[in-house]
Amino acid sequence: MFFDDDADVRHVQGQTACIVGYGNQGRSQALNLRDSGVEVIVGSRRDDSYETARMDGFEVVAVREAAERADIVFFLVPDEVMPQVFEEEIHPVLRSGDMLVFASGYNIAFELLEPPPDVDVVLIAPRMIGAGVRDTYLSGEGFPSLVAVHQDASGAAWQRTLALCKGIGSTRMGVIESSFLEEATVDLFAEQVGYLYAVRRYCEVLVEAGCSPEAAMLEFYASGEGIETAKAYRDFGLWDQITLHSRTSQYGQEVTARLSPEEEETERTRLRAIISHIQDGSFAREWAAEQGAGFREFGRIRDLNMSHKMRMAERRLYKVLGRVPDGGPS
Repeated sequence: MFFDDDADVRHVQGQTACIVGYGNQGRSQALNLRDSGVEVIVGSRRDDSYETARMDGFEVVAVREAAERADIVFFLVPDEVMPQVFEEEIHPVLRSGDMLVFASGYNIAFELLEPPPDVDVVLIAPRMIGAGVRDTYLSGEGFPSLVAVHQDASGAAWQRTLALCKGIGSTRMGVIESSFLEEATVDLFAEQVGYLYAVRRYCEVLVEAGCSPEAAMLEFYASGEGIETAKAYRDFGLWDQITLHSRTSQYGQEVTARLSPEEEETERTRLRAIISHIQDGSFAREWAAEQGAGFREFGRIRDLNMSHKMRMAERRLYKVLGRVPDGGPS
């Protein structure tokens, strides 16, 4: 791990950083870097993010011009459009010694784009939502990140990476050395373990047992109690927070909920298959094929989930709670 004392922003002073992708992460990182004394410009199409960046006081130019003028390119566009943007707008104007900064390991880990060999290629992946990147910078708390140097063409990639981590406020809490493949693995795995479907099953079997869908959903997520539990996980640890619960709750969570050795191994086998599917590139190929097919399967499953009876019950509950307008989100 690396902290503020391990980093020096002077390693990137006199260099221009451009932010390509002025969304939640891009905006927060740009503001933090500027407040830390780093020169920042924004590369954007003329859309809402363009206007937001201008209102935030940044010079905003076309993506290619920003990349051409910059020494450091923060490449923060969505994974699925990144290869095309890279080939059309970034790659043609990169110079020897430039730095490419990714917040996701996906496209490098699965070789979906290939930077030239004479540029630094690094990962700074905040483990924090975009708004939190800004809020914790302003509060002085900071946030953790996974960091990696995939390609050190300049010979100073680590120093520059840690300087940028300090600039966005992450070394205040600490950054952890990682790799592009590790970041992609943990990120995709967390998304693919099936949490949404599991919570829906929990609610469905409670309804089958005679409970109302409203009671089931409030218990598992709709009340917001889970947010406080998640904060306890963060602050005390997964198991150390258990004493904040009643003894009845502790027994249920630790003893009754424990799987048998056979059940445990069955679940671990399922989880290992998910990891294998990620790390051997199968998921990346599957997702690329789905994009090429016009998101047909994605759209089909989305329609099924949006029309599911538990989602309909949820919309009714949320309307009563005043959380969504009539009809809910599209």
